[in-house]
Amino acid sequence: MLTWSIVALSIVWAFTNGAQDASNAVTTTIVTRVLPERVALTYAAIMNGAGAMFGLVSMMFLHSSLVQIVGVPGALLDQPDALGTALACGIITAIACLIVGWWRGIPLSGWVTTLAALAGAFAGALGDVRQLSPIAVVFIPVLIGPLVGFALSFALTRAVSGLQSKRHLTTQTVRWTQTVTAGLVAFGHGLSNIRLPLAIVVVALAGLGRSGAIGSHTHGPESDGSLGHLLSSHAGLAALPLWIAVLLSGAMALGTFVGGREIVRTLGRRLTDLTVSQGLAAETSTALLLYGASVWLRFPLSSSFTLVGSIVGSSLAASKRSVSWHVLGRIALWWALTPLACAALGWGSAFVALA
Repeated sequence: MLTWSIVALSIVWAFTNGAQDASNAVTTTIVTRVLPERVALTYAAIMNGAGAMFGLVSMMFLHSSLVQIVGVPGALLDQPDALGTALACGIITAIACLIVGWWRGIPLSGWVTTLAALAGAFAGALGDVRQLSPIAVVFIPVLIGPLVGFALSFALTRAVSGLQSKRHLTTQTVRWTQTVTAGLVAFGHGLSNIRLPLAIVVVALAGLGRSGAIGSHTHGPESDGSLGHLLSSHAGLAALPLWIAVLLSGAMALGTFVGGREIVRTLGRRLTDLTVSQGLAAETSTALLLYGASVWLRFPLSSSFTLVGSIVGSSLAASKRSVSWHVLGRIALWWALTPLACAALGWGSAFVALA
């Protein structure tokens, strides 16, 4: 029962992540009126879902370590009840944090909130605060994405403006290119973010159902039957039921279409006003960083964090007064406090549940 509860929670997480994290991919196209809002969100949903399905395939070929993705401590691998409870508490905490952020119109990262919540839950399950040390890692994308996005977008905005002033680049070309890059950002979000719920589901099925649903499918010529083997190679992914992968991808796409409007309003109307060339620069820099980090470095950057930095960079390249520093400061405060809050709530919920 706990196993399938975690599967259901992972599907809910994918929907929430789509609403909170993926919809920002088309923020600039909506604000600059390159695409109507409904068309843009539909476009983002389709590209996000396609990226998620492609992400599943890429995980299998890249032999991703599921233990490393989820951050499961070795001490929990032999404690299925504690592992399942910690996973459930971590996912519920992450979903709650993402919903609160969405309700307040604050762009948050699904990766950052979830990894912090899981680290806290694992620490609570083991009763060992030293397990909270991985939380420091989640602040890396908080810093790297916005800073590099800011610098790259600032430079691209100046370059695009220069080309436009010399009439080497028409407005129609900029609008078309912005549409393409927005789709690439949405695709990149799905490609990167689907790895986390997929990893959680496989860990749950392999760790809690070794004698059940998935265990009977994982013993083959390339498997030694151990949980460690399943979670350190693509063997567990190969046994993942296809319908679960499809539901995760579909939920992420549906969340993008249904719940994306609040984040769009914050980034596109409250933070700054963008021109078409600024929107192109922000989307292009975000797309380049997402693919560079996910494909070559195999390191997940938050599309939300990166896009915010890119939008600020493109805005300041045009005018120092174009950014609402009050809104930006509010967003930055949420970014700093959310991982700590998620870790604390994850720790407390797991500790109480297993007491």
